[in-house]
Amino acid sequence: MKLFGKTLKEYILPIKYYIIGAVLVVISQYYVAVPLSNRFPFILNLTQALWAIIVALSVIKLTLYYDFNFKNVLFLGILYSVIIHGLKAFVFRAFLFPYSGTPTMILEKIISKFLYGSLLVMAIVIILGFVFINLKNNQEIKKSFGWL
Repeated sequence: MKLFGKTLKEYILPIKYYIIGAVLVVISQYYVAVPLSNRFPFILNLTQALWAIIVALSVIKLTLYYDFNFKNVLFLGILYSVIIHGLKAFVFRAFLFPYSGTPTMILEKIISKFLYGSLLVMAIVIILGFVFINLKNNQEIKKSFGWL
């Protein structure tokens, strides 16, 4: 099955280590950063910056070296939203670190966290996707990001 001309394998395999890194960052947010956040208040911001950088590097790599167009980049944003914020909202917040309140309030909190986080992911993906899709024919840019 192809999604916008690419298989799911073509989306995931080139950035599999970035996806693993994003999942590990999300896990560390709840098991490392939250317990340490009283002594080190910046640590939660640091972990959020880490997954944002991971998403950004994924977009850059796929647009420059794997011929991703804007539709592919948008699907990548949806994929990362489900991976990062689906894990945060529906696994950690629903089961491991649940909110308190009525079921309706809990569902509203979970959905709002998911949508807000997904908005951040999509903003990164759309902005960088647009920039690097337009720059993918520039050999200097490709050469400078060859370490990806």
